[in-house]
Amino acid sequence: MRLSSFSTRSAHLRAGVSILALVLSFAGASTTVHAEDIGSVDVESGAGRPAAPSAPVVSNAPAPGAPPIASDAAIGVNAPVGSAPALAVAQQSLNATEPGSVISGKILRDVVIPSGDYNEAGKFTPNFVSNNPNGPLGDSKSSWRGFQDGQFNITFDGIPFGDANNPSHHSAAYFPSAFLGQVVIDRGPGPASQVGYATFGGTMALKSFQLSDTFGGNVETSFGAFNTNTQSITVQSGYNKEFQTRALIQYEHSFTDGEYQYGHYNQNNLLLKIEKQLGDVTATVFGTYGTEQYNNVTGITYQQWQLYGKNYGAVNNNPTTQQYYGYNNSHKQTDMDYIDLKYSFLGFNIDNKAYTYAYWYPLEQNNAVNQTIEGANNSTNGGSLTTIKVPIAGSTKTTTVTINGVANGDVTGHLQVNNYRAYGDILNISRDLDYGALSGQLRFGLWYEFVFNYRSQPYIDYTTGMTYAQLGNAPNVSTILNLKSEINNVQPFIEYEWKPTDRLSITPGYKWEAFTRIHDAVVNQTTLAPLYYTGTYYANLPFLTARYKLTDEWTVYGQASKGFLAPTVSAFYVFAPTANSIQPQSTTNYQIGAVFKNRDITADFALYQQRLTNFPITYTYASQQTYENGGTARYEGAEFQGTYAFGKYVGMNGFAVTSALGLSNAKYVQGANTGLAVGDAPRYTAAGGLIYDDKTFFGSLLQKVTGDQYGSQGQIANVPGNIVTLNKVAAYASTDFVAGYRYTLPETFTFGKQLEFKLGVTNIFDHRAVADISGNPTGQTLTTTKLTYTFQAGRYIYGGFKFSF
Repeated sequence: MRLSSFSTRSAHLRAGVSILALVLSFAGASTTVHAEDIGSVDVESGAGRPAAPSAPVVSNAPAPGAPPIASDAAIGVNAPVGSAPALAVAQQSLNATEPGSVISGKILRDVVIPSGDYNEAGKFTPNFVSNNPNGPLGDSKSSWRGFQDGQFNITFDGIPFGDANNPSHHSAAYFPSAFLGQVVIDRGPGPASQVGYATFGGTMALKSFQLSDTFGGNVETSFGAFNTNTQSITVQSGYNKEFQTRALIQYEHSFTDGEYQYGHYNQNNLLLKIEKQLGDVTATVFGTYGTEQYNNVTGITYQQWQLYGKNYGAVNNNPTTQQYYGYNNSHKQTDMDYIDLKYSFLGFNIDNKAYTYAYWYPLEQNNAVNQTIEGANNSTNGGSLTTIKVPIAGSTKTTTVTINGVANGDVTGHLQVNNYRAYGDILNISRDLDYGALSGQLRFGLWYEFVFNYRSQPYIDYTTGMTYAQLGNAPNVSTILNLKSEINNVQPFIEYEWKPTDRLSITPGYKWEAFTRIHDAVVNQTTLAPLYYTGTYYANLPFLTARYKLTDEWTVYGQASKGFLAPTVSAFYVFAPTANSIQPQSTTNYQIGAVFKNRDITADFALYQQRLTNFPITYTYASQQTYENGGTARYEGAEFQGTYAFGKYVGMNGFAVTSALGLSNAKYVQGANTGLAVGDAPRYTAAGGLIYDDKTFFGSLLQKVTGDQYGSQGQIANVPGNIVTLNKVAAYASTDFVAGYRYTLPETFTFGKQLEFKLGVTNIFDHRAVADISGNPTGQTLTTTKLTYTFQAGRYIYGGFKFSF
């Protein structure tokens, strides 16, 4: 199987080389120099050509040829220089139907650190939380309003992607910030046409660079603390009249030793995007391929914290311990490919996108049995698995067996294989209808996806290098998990945007969900017994929104909708799934808001209430672990983001002040935890500061404060022997600074347009506060706790250089 996979991957790489040659031939055929920063235009706006540079102005009118100041395209470099839409760290569209934030390509280039992931893009938006304890590079998790990764969609060019066991994500995989033209965060389920497994909590929409009509690009390199370096190259071919083609190629490499000791991370990513006109059909072919290698640094216990400090990630260089980096490392590969066809037929606008994406381990991942164990490695404290429990055939009970050849004191653990591939198709059809007062736009379509996943976790004795199967033990004594699973998902949808007047639109919509998971486990996790089971779940998801434009600069909206989340694969890690009757988690959402935007100001405000049902609760009865639907939580709060530009004042053009505030209250209102706070849900977030850009000098000074919260387990009731605040996370803050200079090369310089130099510092004051606490604090004390802690990464200083051509 691996040889076949390698051959397939080699074929992909050979195809990439051929496409690269084609791209470079197109580049050679085009001689016009690209005139603006590449890729910061909203891919939904249809404004694919970058605007010409505009002179500083103080009126609300855009420069000639630029998009209107109120349009979705007029953000970042495509808005007038020094205007609020150009400088805003985050802003909302005047066409919004729910709360959200648009992060322009300018912010991704000028504010986000060069090695950052997509979670860094959302850092300064309301109620958004993300922390990478390894510093400049590595996997991080994000959340907003208390909804965690896996409770909301992340899409790339409209394609939902995520793990096969649940729709969570690895932020260092797939798409580094260098590949992002724009990021849009919708804090709500969105319209019926928004597809994905977890419209439950909203969508983070990542968008690739727009293709340009002119040849251009840039080469960028940066170096920073922790031996961090990042290099990237972007090349736009421009429009080739002979082939009616435009193309983009990007490459990115990042490496760091990491804030954590032995926290090294190495990633490489390649992206190709080609658009060709085929008569009346516009065809786009897209592909990415990436690799990442890293040590499995992780949160640490209180005892480990006190012994080794906050930079300890439970990884060391001692091969006699559970923490040895040779027993805790990963090598992963990813790809995403799609073909998008857009055309019109009998008055219908059709957009069909067929895609595939995959995530796999070319080598088995290494995992020690327990990285929280310090000291003697023996069977007494669980460090050496000389015996393990296995199920008794035909029973729900287990028995203990001795593993031949494993000595007490050997370092033991398990290998891991996790390979999945998804195939899908997203069909969107729309048509404008002219029926007088009933005029509007009809939109309907279908999303279908099939996912195949194979996972296994064989035990290994790292001291001898032998797996338990090699030691002569039976298969069911040799593996934690051996699973093949499949997902079949269908989502048809329809919505009608009724426009009774030019300023009012009312959009009802409906989506139906049919989600099937096939679970074929030779060894099922937790029970260790075989399980062959199929579960199918249905959901009806209505949607209604209304938007009214009070003026060309003012919009108000209201929304009511349903969101959903299919059951995670862990609901199948039981003896009898038929006894669970687990239903998809769901949300009922009510949101209202207002957006104001002109040259001087971008501002929006929203109120929301989201009621979440069907939290899965686990319990054990007669030695069987089972799940039941339980727990209802209510999320409610307010959000504001705004930017004010000082361009109307003499000598102040290019300066702006920006802010973002989120207030949140997430508590259980039904079930065993009624009245208690949901985990990882800060009571507030606040961000703000100054930003400047006059097209020669640019910079920002921004601070983010994350309010107090409870750890991942949430607030726990006061029971005997428990410190109820043991997993309470206090508020913490980080202040970031960036300063840069752009030098326009003289026209006599035949190849090249601009040089750019940048210096940045994140977490200027080197705060190292606790950022998250995992585990259940019930019955624990500060000296005996097995909770694990992660911290803010310390001060990170970096410098960068970019050459644009």
